[in-house]
Amino acid sequence: MNIINLTGLNNDQASSILTANKVWALQYGEDIKGFVVEHYQNMAVPPKQRETLIVGQGTKTASGGILRTVSYVSPNVQDVINLVGQAKGQGLVQNFRGSDKSDNIYIYENILYHMVVRISLNNDKAVIDINQKQIFVE
Repeated sequence: MNIINLTGLNNDQASSILTANKVWALQYGEDIKGFVVEHYQNMAVPPKQRETLIVGQGTKTASGGILRTVSYVSPNVQDVINLVGQAKGQGLVQNFRGSDKSDNIYIYENILYHMVVRISLNNDKAVIDINQKQIFVE
């Protein structure tokens, strides 16, 4: 699964891809700021190891387009490190590294995407948020 590619899909398209092989299952949906946000969990692993994918978040642009956000949460830090490796392979470059009281924080970007990676200091949870960026053409 390439998490970056999910940002270009609407909820129906993302659902079709995620649930096609019966590994990911929709847990629930909710309305957040006019967007239907859906939470999927990986059902192929034991409950304490389940990853969560969140699709449907976004921002409307002035032209009416939608810049989508996909979030990934895992109790296994290595899963997130593997996805970061995929993102680097697609041209995302690290431009920030820091920490707060609970997480190490890494920010990666390219012309199309902004990705924030948060890895808990005790290595029991990691989160990726990938946002599409608005591109301005002169």
